[in-house]
Amino acid sequence: MERYFQHQAELAPKECKWQCPEDCDAPGCWMTEVIVQVNLFDLIRLSLVLNTAVSGLFLQHCFIGLENSEIDPRYQRLLIKLKKPCNFLQKASCRVHGSKPLNCVLFPEYHQLKGIIPHLVNNPIFKGFPCLRAEIKVSQARSKALETIRAMSCREEALSNQFFFDTPCFILDSKPLTKLLKQHGLKGPSGSLQDYEQLLRSVLKPSGFFDGIMDKIYQLDTWPGKESLYEKLGDDDLMKPLLEKLNRPDSIYRLKGNQFMRLKRTLQPPEVIFM
Repeated sequence: MERYFQHQAELAPKECKWQCPEDCDAPGCWMTEVIVQVNLFDLIRLSLVLNTAVSGLFLQHCFIGLENSEIDPRYQRLLIKLKKPCNFLQKASCRVHGSKPLNCVLFPEYHQLKGIIPHLVNNPIFKGFPCLRAEIKVSQARSKALETIRAMSCREEALSNQFFFDTPCFILDSKPLTKLLKQHGLKGPSGSLQDYEQLLRSVLKPSGFFDGIMDKIYQLDTWPGKESLYEKLGDDDLMKPLLEKLNRPDSIYRLKGNQFMRLKRTLQPPEVIFM
């Protein structure tokens, strides 16, 4: 496991010619609108570097939240999100730069590589990002390193979600939540993502859903727990179907009372696409 994380640490800066502009005040680290997804391996890596329990890092820096579908706002995805402002932000610098979450490593070079920058520039949320106005050069060697990091990130995400939610991609039909928000006095057609997250936490609290998630995280405070999860990451027979379901979510869930109910209907791209 240590060699795996060391390999990531070597890949992260490999052939990187890009630097944050001097006038950047790290908006992605403090804006709540900018979602930074993390996975359990991000937390395990940080726990080894900082000599801190995985559960402590999760409680201090993360929470279970939602991300809107770009295609249909009715659907949302359950995921681990970094709290904002990021507690690792020190002035305009990252104090865990060498071991930061892989999604932080990938931005914005991987987005340049995939041609997503014009889409981001047209999004009002990213208007204040000076890095998106600067030239982003990605060499062939750097592209290869970024693709490898992205592949690692996808495997980690799929396994983390399976560990947490028993599915590599938890898609939520938010229609029942929208009705509840309206019952609570929401005036508009839909609430903000934070409204949905707050309501979801209050509805699910009596069910023990979040307590169950914490029980799983506490397992990773032990070395055998970490090693057990890492061994699964290298099991291709296990990971192949998980990655397929991550990229092509085959089911959705709906809140019924204070429990999640799996629906019979399925979702296939392009109805649901995630960046």
